Amino acid sequence: MIIFGGPLETQLYSRESIELPAIIRDRLPRIRSIHQPQNSDEIQELFSYCQKNRLSLIPRGAATSGIGCLIALKKSILVDLTNLNKILDLDERTKTLRVEAGVRWWEVQHFLKAHNLALYTCPSSLFSTVGGWLATGGYGINSYRYGHVSNAVDSLQIAAPRRTAWLYPTSPEFKHFLGTEGQMGIIVQVKLRVREACPSKTYLALFDTVVEAMEFVSRALRSLRPSPVHVSFFDRNRLAHKNLWLDSKVRFPRSEAVLLSFETPPPEDELSSRIEKANGTMAGKHLAAFLWHERFSPFSIRHFAPAVLGCEVILPLSNIPAHLARTRKFGEDYGLSLSTEASLIDSNKAVVFSIFPSNPRNLSHYFHLFLTYSLAHLALRSGGKPYGIGTWNLPLIRDLFSKEELKERRIYKRDTDPARLLNPGKSFLSVWPWTGLLRTAFETSGLVAHGLPFLKPWLRVPKVGSRNGHRRLPEAESCANCGACVVVCPAYLKMGTELVTAKGKLLLIRRLLRGDSISRSTAENVFYCLHCRLCEHVCQSKLSLIPVWEKLESIIEKRYGRPAEKIKAFMEEVETDSAYTRLLDTFGLAPQNGHQGMPYV
Repeated sequence: MIIFGGPLETQLYSRESIELPAIIRDRLPRIRSIHQPQNSDEIQELFSYCQKNRLSLIPRGAATSGIGCLIALKKSILVDLTNLNKILDLDERTKTLRVEAGVRWWEVQHFLKAHNLALYTCPSSLFSTVGGWLATGGYGINSYRYGHVSNAVDSLQIAAPRRTAWLYPTSPEFKHFLGTEGQMGIIVQVKLRVREACPSKTYLALFDTVVEAMEFVSRALRSLRPSPVHVSFFDRNRLAHKNLWLDSKVRFPRSEAVLLSFETPPPEDELSSRIEKANGTMAGKHLAAFLWHERFSPFSIRHFAPAVLGCEVILPLSNIPAHLARTRKFGEDYGLSLSTEASLIDSNKAVVFSIFPSNPRNLSHYFHLFLTYSLAHLALRSGGKPYGIGTWNLPLIRDLFSKEELKERRIYKRDTDPARLLNPGKSFLSVWPWTGLLRTAFETSGLVAHGLPFLKPWLRVPKVGSRNGHRRLPEAESCANCGACVVVCPAYLKMGTELVTAKGKLLLIRRLLRGDSISRSTAENVFYCLHCRLCEHVCQSKLSLIPVWEKLESIIEKRYGRPAEKIKAFMEEVETDSAYTRLLDTFGLAPQNGHQGMPYV
């Protein structure tokens, strides 16, 4: 078992896509250490260790959540499960794939592609772990056709205190490990049902109003055959954010949009006719292709904003127009650059994702955090419910689960984890004072959910409506903390610590800019880099990183010197590793000798 205990590593591994202000973070219990178990036996050892030392245990996947899943409410250790990352067995006859829970969806998808197979559904955070998404989410790409990811789960191996077992969908316990965010136990292995791969074709329909777009979705798509596998809605503000990445000659018009992906598309003239009858127009294929390519980059706006806040809920499709009318007025009242994207999970419901930029350096950021609760209030009034709980949404737990479901899960939690080792104070059996404080904040936020326009001049946020009018942020401030760079980093494959990855080095830069001291051994991690540009290739914030690494290495070399022998040994070891060659092949890169980098193709 690998264990990390340095302050920089504990900060790095406990970061999520939405970070707490330091004034709050520094007043919460600190995570003592990071543990990377290799199997279920080592997980059981950690349960025993925590019980003996009166510590809690927080499971961690790729840390892509933004709802406080990794926040410690008690003295805790963090159990990083990303070393459980093997693809174990593919049965092509039964079309089932067995994997360890720490493997990333990107790796699974790439493995299946080589066998002409595909996932039924996958998350938009493609670099999240299989176990992490099962524990925290479950709706994503292709859910319109195939539903929740649990529909494709054949079985789960779980580790709970003093018990390891395989569970099947027919087991009464099965549901307690899906969407409960590591409260009941840790998912160790997953057996997934997969399908034959099928090429897709994507279309984009543009409408003048949200009502017209939703009517097209609710009426036309119910009768359209064959039906699409994925349907997304983008409001005009969301398209404006996407325009930041397009040439001024190729842009989305100021419209509401519906993106449709088919595996067996209907005749194009029939689809175009349906769109026209709904008062819409078919957009160019290049715009549809761009949005489909962007489906795995929901936080690309971070390239231009110091922070992104928001709210993710499940809403009835029929209530989306009224909800968007409320949230748009809310955004105007507070001067928020609020944008919305929705992914249909069936013909009646959608996961709705509303975000706005903020700046943690301004005092207004604290009020913006408070306003995310106001957005949740607006969603509840529109018949919605939270998509996840984590820590921030603890006041909404009764809106996600019925009374009977809550009672059943609380009983199961008491029986399975009587010592409350797993995520104490979160979701179930919550008795921490922190829970009461969050509930008070949520109730108070309802008072300002209708907007207080006189506050608008005091709540300045970054304007992101025009790329030419908005300065690109420094790379250290633009990291979305999505974890994509980790899984493709050759240095991470060899060293096993996220300090050598892009997200680790960008955090190190922030520490250096604040004037914090770092040890020589920590500083040397920046040199374990091939400059292969794989982190740039998958970066959700689309950062240009190689010049940053060159500058960082120069700074560290001046302070601590350059460990030439260690770098040489590292380079030789990585460049002869077959895993490194496979990574380069995946992205069409060719190896080049030396530490000065490789061409980006």
